[in-house]
Amino acid sequence: MALHSGWRNCDSCAGRWWGFSQLHGQCQAWEGSVSPTFSSRPSYPRVVFLTWAVSLTSCVPPCPSPEPKVVFAKEQPAHREVQAEAGASATLSCEVAQAQTEVTWYKDGKKLSSSSKVRVEAVGCTRRLVVQQAGQAEAGEYSCEAGGQQLSFRLQVAGQCFGDAE
Repeated sequence: MALHSGWRNCDSCAGRWWGFSQLHGQCQAWEGSVSPTFSSRPSYPRVVFLTWAVSLTSCVPPCPSPEPKVVFAKEQPAHREVQAEAGASATLSCEVAQAQTEVTWYKDGKKLSSSSKVRVEAVGCTRRLVVQQAGQAEAGEYSCEAGGQQLSFRLQVAGQCFGDAE
């Protein structure tokens, strides 16, 4: 059963109409035309029958979904604390809902890309940021962002390596 959300008559379309309906959670939009057909019988009183022939002429793109798109897998917390020993690697990871989803990593609000200190990995639905030889300079707030949504991490580095200066 379709739940009709609306029909509109488009004056500039010269008798054409468009509408949209929602069926089983999927929204579809249509565009069509309406033309009247007149017929009459010579009986008294005079009876005029008006029949509307509805013609579906084209399908337009689906209606935008009012719900935000699910980007991250639901079973993960929005904020995580990660501990690392100075000089060791630290791995931050998040799970996306679809394997083709691309994420952007940030540290303290600044965009990150692979370098000698960090490595960005994508395997299946898992996205990782590997911080190599973590020191106090690598401690801070990290985030994994995609589709306007984000997961955040606080990396804390314990200990201090000799020669690790700020």
